[in-house]
Amino acid sequence: MQHSEALAEKTSARDAWDRIGTVLIPDVLAPERFKDIQEEALARTALATPHIHDHTASHRDGSFASPVHCSFIEPGPKLQALAYDKTFLTALRRATGIERLVPRGGAVVLYEEGDFQGLHTDSVKTTVTVAFALTENLPAMGWAPHLYNAFPDLLGKVVAEHGMFPEDGEFTTLEHPFGACGAVRAFAGYSVPHWRSPMPDGSGAGLLATMPFIDL
Repeated sequence: MQHSEALAEKTSARDAWDRIGTVLIPDVLAPERFKDIQEEALARTALATPHIHDHTASHRDGSFASPVHCSFIEPGPKLQALAYDKTFLTALRRATGIERLVPRGGAVVLYEEGDFQGLHTDSVKTTVTVAFALTENLPAMGWAPHLYNAFPDLLGKVVAEHGMFPEDGEFTTLEHPFGACGAVRAFAGYSVPHWRSPMPDGSGAGLLATMPFIDL
C-alpha cells in the first residue's frame, strides 16, 4: 500500500471512530486462541472479586458511574497475551485510526443472574475498550452515542430522568460478538456512556472479556 493510500485509510478510520465511537474488528481471534481464553476464564471464576456500589458519581478524571453489581476476574496469561499481541494491536490501531494505542492489561467481567452495570463511562486511561463475549448468553449492552463526550453533570441528569438503564429516545444497544466467531468489538468506553441491564433470570452466568487501551 502506497503512503498516500495508507494515510487516507488511517484518516478515514479515525474520522469514523470520532463520529461513531465503535468498530467491529473481524478475524483477529483464532478459534484455538478463543478456546484457550474461554477455558482460562472459566477455570478462574472462583477468583472473581465482587464489584458493587449503589451510588451515582462524577469522578475527578471526567468519568461517570452509577450503581453496579457484578464481579471482576483478573486477567490470566492467555488474555494478557492477546492484549499484547503485535498482530492484534496492529489490527486495532488500523481499525480505529489511533496509531499510539498501547494495552493496559484486561479483565473478565462475570455477570450472575440479576447482575448489572448502570450507565457509566470508563476511566480516562481507557481510550479504547475492546471486548468479546466468552459465553453466548450475554445480551447487548446499552449504548448512548448521542452523548459522546457529554459532561458528567449531564449524565447525572440523564440517570435522574431516564434511569440507569435508559431505553427511550436515542438510546440504543451494542452487541459484543461471541469470540468463537473470531471478531472483537472496540468502543470508546471513556467517551460514550454505556450500561448493561440485569442478566435475566434463568439465563445462567455470563462472561465478558475486556481489554483497555490508552492513546499515548
